[in-house]
Amino acid sequence: MKLAYISRTQWILILLLISSQAFPTENKPFQESVIIFNTICAKCHEAQCSGRASFGDAYEASIEHIVRHYNQASEKKWLQKELFSILNHMKEKCAYYPMSAPVPPQRIWNSEILGKMSTLVEKNYFVPVGPLLPGTYRLELSLAKDEKVTVHFVSEIFDTVIEDCFLASEKQIVIPITIEDAGKYYVRVYPRNPVQITRLAIITVDSH
Repeated sequence: MKLAYISRTQWILILLLISSQAFPTENKPFQESVIIFNTICAKCHEAQCSGRASFGDAYEASIEHIVRHYNQASEKKWLQKELFSILNHMKEKCAYYPMSAPVPPQRIWNSEILGKMSTLVEKNYFVPVGPLLPGTYRLELSLAKDEKVTVHFVSEIFDTVIEDCFLASEKQIVIPITIEDAGKYYVRVYPRNPVQITRLAIITVDSH
């Protein structure tokens, strides 16, 4: 009996260890929540960033606001908490919540990578395109079908370089971009109707 007890105890400890490794960052939001926040919420809260302290005690009061602007969170307590946590990060750091999304070689994102950077329902995309030097670039989008999309090209300090609507032609959109300040940049895409982006590329035209 003693051996069985020890074995059972060891087994429980192993299970706890596996569980802790499976969820190593309990308080760290999932990338899905980061994409939702940066496409649905950040558009307003970028302008409110002040670097002031967090307001963690206001969580309960924030739920109504979160659900009003993103109804899909109404039955998902975990999503409400994660969106609030990401908001706190933006308020404290004046920065987007960091994503585990390395920039691919030659700055070309394929459909598999892009699929991890979109909301499931709306197909809004948030893509960190990494550091860029001042110069002229070309943003190329390939879509699964011709569709109107709104494209934002924004810096890590929330400066907007591009914010406009574009209509795909033969499933392609090409947007010239001029970067004046070195820094990290992000692409946001909002299709009028849900559509998959199959390729995104940042092409260097001229770099000073």
